[in-house]
Amino acid sequence: MKTNFHFRCFGCDTQEAHATAPYLCRRCGEPLSIESVATVPSAVLRSPPRSLWHYWELLPVTIPNRMVSLGEGATPLLESPRLARQLGFSRLYIKNEATNPTGSFKDRQIAVGMARALELGAHTVAVVSSGNVACAASAYAARAGLRAILLMHGHAASAKATQAAAYGARCFRVCSPAASAVFDLCIRACREHGWYHLSTAGMYEPFNVEGAKTIAYEIYQQTDGNLPDWVVAPVGGGGLLGGIWRGFLDLKRMGLIETLPRLAGIQAAGCAPLVDAIQNNRSFLETLQTPWQNPKTIAGGIADDILFDGHTVLPAIRTTGGAAFAVADDEIREAQTVLARNEGLLCEPSSAAAFAALKRLSDIERGLSVCVVLTGSGIKDLDALRDQVPPAIAIDGTLEALTAALER
Repeated sequence: MKTNFHFRCFGCDTQEAHATAPYLCRRCGEPLSIESVATVPSAVLRSPPRSLWHYWELLPVTIPNRMVSLGEGATPLLESPRLARQLGFSRLYIKNEATNPTGSFKDRQIAVGMARALELGAHTVAVVSSGNVACAASAYAARAGLRAILLMHGHAASAKATQAAAYGARCFRVCSPAASAVFDLCIRACREHGWYHLSTAGMYEPFNVEGAKTIAYEIYQQTDGNLPDWVVAPVGGGGLLGGIWRGFLDLKRMGLIETLPRLAGIQAAGCAPLVDAIQNNRSFLETLQTPWQNPKTIAGGIADDILFDGHTVLPAIRTTGGAAFAVADDEIREAQTVLARNEGLLCEPSSAAAFAALKRLSDIERGLSVCVVLTGSGIKDLDALRDQVPPAIAIDGTLEALTAALER
C-alpha cells in the first residue's frame, strides 16, 4: 500500500499506519477506513476528469498498471431549475451516476476494488448484491480476465441479474431476504476457495468503497468550488454517502474548502436502519445488534438490513449537521415519474427515494442549494415501472386511426 495512506477509525479517531484483514480498530473494535494523506498538484482538481482514474493519486492503488477501467466516473452534474422552483431551492443539481458503464455509481467502487484484487493476485472475485454491484463486478471481471461469482439476495431485480450474467459471471440467487445472511455465506466461501471478496461493504473490505470518494471531487470541480448546502443520496449499507463525506474531508485537508456540505441519507420506509440509528442515537456497533427485520420495499438496491458502512455514514451525517429520512414506496414511485417527465431522467427506485425526500428537505429551510445523487438507471429495473405507465395503444396504420386515438 502507498505510504501516503493510512487507516483511520472514525469511532475513536485512532490512526494506524498498517492494517490487515479483518481491518478492525484495536482500540474500540469498529471497522477501519482508508484515509489519504496525499496532496496532488492543483491542476488535478482544476482540469476536468476523463475518468475516475484522474484522481488515482488519492486512491489506494499501489501499481498503476493494475488499474481496470471501462470509462467510469466523470459523470455529468445537471441543473434542474424547474424542480428547484417547485421545491423552493435556490439551486438543484443532479449528479447523474447512471452514465457509468454498467449504469450505476457502483462502477466507481468496483473499479478500485478490482485493482486491489489484481494487486493481490486474485483469480476469482465474489460479491453479494441486490443487482448493481453484481453488474459492475461481472463487467470489470470480464475486462480484467478474472472469474466472478455473484450471490444475489432476495431483493435483486431480475433485469439486473440478467445483465450481470451477460458479462459471463456465475450468478446464484440465494433464497434469503437478509443481505447480512448472504454476506456470511460469501465470506465463508471466499475463505474456503481463496476468492477475493469484492463486495462494496467497507466493514469487511475498506478498499472496495474508495471509488465513491471521487464523486465529491467531481462535484467540487463542477461547481467551481461553490459547493451546495446539502448533498442528498440514497442509503442501503451507507458506503456511498460515507465515501462522499470522506472525499469532502480530503478536499478540506488539502485546504480547498473550509466547510463541508450537510449530508442527507435517504432510505425506504420498509428498510430504514440508518433512520433508526440516527433517531435513537445508536453507535455503529449497536446497530449491528438490531438488524432491520423483514426488509420490504420496491427499492431493492437499498434494502440492506444492516449498515455495512455505518462506521462512516453515521459520522458523515452527525458531523455535518445532516439528516436521515425514510420515504414510502408510493412516494418513491411518484418521484420516479416526476423526474422522468420533468427532466428526462429515468432512475431506478433506489435513486428515486432520494428525490422523494427533497420535499422533506425543503421543509427545513427555503432557498437552499442542493445536490442529489442519481445512483442508477431505471433501465436496469423496468419491471418496477410497468404499473406506472400506460400501455401502448394499438391502432391501424392510418392517419384517421391515429387522430381518433389522440382524440380519445
